[in-house]
Formats: sequence, structure tokens, C-alpha cells
Amino acid sequence: MDIAKGILIIMVMFAHSCAPENYVAKISSILAVFMLISGYLYKDEMVLVKLKKLFLNILIPFYFMSTVGYFVYYFINRFVSISDSVFSSIFDFLFFGYSPIDMPVNVLPLWYLYMFFVAELCFLVLYKLKLVHLIPVLSFFSTLFIKEQSKFFKLEVVFHGLVWFYLGFIFKKNRFGFRIKRKYLLFSFSFLLLWIFSNINGFNDWRSASYGKFSLLSYFTEFLSIILIVSLSNILVSTRFENFFVLFGRFTIFVLGYHILIPGLLTPLVSDPIAFVSRFWYIYYLVSIFIMYLVLKIFPKWLIYTLAGQFHLIRGNMTFIKKYKRRS
Repeated sequence: MDIAKGILIIMVMFAHSCAPENYVAKISSILAVFMLISGYLYKDEMVLVKLKKLFLNILIPFYFMSTVGYFVYYFINRFVSISDSVFSSIFDFLFFGYSPIDMPVNVLPLWYLYMFFVAELCFLVLYKLKLVHLIPVLSFFSTLFIKEQSKFFKLEVVFHGLVWFYLGFIFKKNRFGFRIKRKYLLFSFSFLLLWIFSNINGFNDWRSASYGKFSLLSYFTEFLSIILIVSLSNILVSTRFENFFVLFGRFTIFVLGYHILIPGLLTPLVSDPIAFVSRFWYIYYLVSIFIMYLVLKIFPKWLIYTLAGQFHLIRGNMTFIKKYKRRS
């Protein structure tokens, strides 16, 4: 699963690299896979315990990295003068998860953390009320009748995506393993179909509750993305690339929050950074991956957790280090 999450976050970086939209459209259904994995890992716990974990693991990182992102964007904007209009939407972003297109690019990806917090909270409520099997119905109606994002806690995309969380939960309940057979065949098959049907349906943008030309077809492309990522992660097991993807997979929240912000620190060196990135997006993408890889390799875990707002993990990591030194 760490390999799968690593593949996913690197594909997210590609989607945010200013690559041509027809390329990005091919992978725009991958957020469904994050939902599936999270549903697969879901544990039935007391409500207060689950709420505490959601706040510590999701909501606090969202607010912390958003604050850092806005501050850095404001600082960079003093040198580059991109736009000041984005600061008029801070309230909507932090309280409703509403992210208009003119949001600063270094905090825009964090809308997913907000949405995911609301999604798991909804799943928790439905599960405790024993109404969890209504999720496919809610997803269908949300997808069919809500055509744009609203300033209402991202519920429109929550109910669309929650069906994959539900599917992951059902897979785990029925002891479906993450390891699969015929991985090369499934990868080739899903890759071909995803290429064809993503061309037909177009861009699948969860952020704005837009699921392509044919909204119900998005379910099919999202399911193909799940098969693609799961089969590819199985292919990469025990290869020379495994550790690379595992590294990104174990720190997905940090990478999500900083994969634009950290490379963006170099923008004052370019006279027109937006035009430069748009023209040389492939160079920007490779440089971003290289920079984030170096950061993940060089930065100690406690610093990564701190920057990601995952403060509850710092104490456990420091305790582990102390025990390791004593044994040494």
C-alpha cells in the first residue's frame, strides 16, 4: 500500500506540474484510489477515539500547512507580484474547503485533506447509524444532480468519492488481499481502457465537483484507476524502484502540502515563473520530484512531521530514536 500511495502522490505532482490538460485528464481519476485505500484501512473504534485521530491526522495538518502556504505565498508575492486576489478567499477555504481557481497554487492541493476529513466523518456517522450501505445511493444522486462545488463543507464531492471508501471497507471486510495475480495483464488492460475512456469523458475534477462530459462514466474511469494503481504497485514490489515509491508513500501528507511550495521557493529567480513553468512543465515536474526526494531523504522524520502539522507523531519518533541509541 505504501508503494501505491507513492505512485499516487507522484501522479498528483504530475497533475500540478502545469502539464497539458489532455495529459492530466488521463490520470484525473486517481483520487478514487486514495479513498479506496483509506476505506480498506478503516478501523471500527469508539467515536471519540476516531474523532481525535481525524483531528490529529487530517484537520490539524490541513490548517497548519494552509497557514504556512499562505504565509510563504504572500512572501513570494512581494518579489514576483503574481496576484493578491487569492487572499480574499481564505475564509471560504479554511472553513468550507471551497477552493476557487485563483487560489494560490501552493495551498490548492490541501482542499483534499479538508474533503477527506468530512468524508471519513460522514462514513463514521453512517456506520454508527448502520446506514453505511446507503453510500452508493448518496454517491449516485450527488454525482447526477450536483454539477459544481458549493460552499457547504465539500459535501458534493464527499458523497461522490465516498463510494470508493465504502468499496475499500467492503473489500477488507471480505478479506480481499491487496496482492493480486496476473498483475501485468490487469495493468495493461486497465491502462488501455483508461486511456480510451478518459479521452471520451475528459477531465475529472473532484475539486470543483465536475466529473467529465458524462458524470456517471467517471465511476468507470475511477475503477480503472484503482485496477491500474493496484496492479502497478504489485509489479513494483521487490524491484529497484520499490524504496523510492515507499518513501513518497509514507509521507504523502507532507508531499501533498509541500510539493508545490518547496520548489516554488525558487520562483523569485525567474522573471515570469508562470510562463516558464507552463512552457517547460516537464522540466519543472522532474525537478520537483528530485527536490522532494532529497527533502524526504535528508530531513529527519521529526522535522517532516513538524512541517506537516503531524505533531502527535513527533513524540513517538523521538522515543524510538532514544531507544535505538540506547541499544546501540
